[in-house]
Amino acid sequence: MTRGWSRYTFSFVIGGLLIPGQLALLPLYATMRDLDLLGSVWSVILINVGQQMPFSVFLYTMFLRELPLDYEEAALLDGCGPVRSFVTVVFPLLRPVTGTVVILNTVGIWNEFFTPLLYLGGSDNTTAPVAIYGFVSQYVSQWPLIFAGLVISVIPILVVYFALQKHIIKGFAGGLKG
Repeated sequence: MTRGWSRYTFSFVIGGLLIPGQLALLPLYATMRDLDLLGSVWSVILINVGQQMPFSVFLYTMFLRELPLDYEEAALLDGCGPVRSFVTVVFPLLRPVTGTVVILNTVGIWNEFFTPLLYLGGSDNTTAPVAIYGFVSQYVSQWPLIFAGLVISVIPILVVYFALQKHIIKGFAGGLKG
């Protein structure tokens, strides 16, 4: 019975991959307006969580389906309960897929333009791509400021990448060894 519910829930969440974001644009905007979240960072956070969740759930589910049950069974034979077995055995094995999910979501959200423009437009809150777009106009574009903004907006991602480069490469190359 629970296996059936699990499949239905997974299918429902993965169905979010099939729905284009533009289809939900007007209802989401009206919802954020009614909740008085326009111009607030929370509107962008909620939208991004909703957009990134189906793909993240898909990656984790496929990774966990490929994980051999031998690890959990060995932990249960050693006296671990189901929760402790997950925390001490399975959770550390999720590092590669967690790194993949974090990298894909971070780069996608960091470079996103349309959602912050729509939900944060006209407020003091803004993101780097939207702020850089402010230097472009119909008749005059301030190219030195645009390029300086692009370099400044790339620096945080590069710093994080170089700081975690060893772990990122190990996570991508490692996968599951069994």
